[in-house]
Amino acid sequence: MRHGSKPTIRDVAETAGVSLTTVSYVLSGRSGGTTRISQATQDRVHSAVRDLGYVANRAAQGMRRGRTELVAVAVADLEQPRDRAIATALAGILPEHGYQAVVLLGGAWRQFMLSGGADGVIHTCAPETGDDSGTMAELAARGMAQVLIADDAGAGSPGVQGGYDVVLGTDSPQVLAERAVTALLARLRS
Repeated sequence: MRHGSKPTIRDVAETAGVSLTTVSYVLSGRSGGTTRISQATQDRVHSAVRDLGYVANRAAQGMRRGRTELVAVAVADLEQPRDRAIATALAGILPEHGYQAVVLLGGAWRQFMLSGGADGVIHTCAPETGDDSGTMAELAARGMAQVLIADDAGAGSPGVQGGYDVVLGTDSPQVLAERAVTALLARLRS
């Protein structure tokens, strides 16, 4: 390992005296297919990870797996108590289902999602601009999992145009967040 650089999976393998494949199996929690990995080998790999301070590169993992295990939470304004409460609730609920929340303010969510930054997006309020609506429609056309949390969605509302789920109501932010996660997970798993 070069001085000042972050440790790689290759460094972990060299330190533990095992193959890259073995490190991959141990860190992913897989058993190694038809080959069993001994507890002693697993312990050496975990020890090397700790000693080196190795942290997996989430972007690289996402590219290999075809998923990021991230969910974007598109929030118009964290100064709004309702939006802040929903974002906080989502940040607490999503990890229970294997996802991390990435809270994005204003229009920042559009480029993040168009570039494949997350597996899905939960919008805490109806689209504010034509750009927001257009991006939601484009993501829906791509099959991106999206959920919109709204107080009201009338007949002309973008939320009823299809391509994403709408969670309606004036329930507590916790209840709305739970319903939104349930809807998003259904889309992600379909």
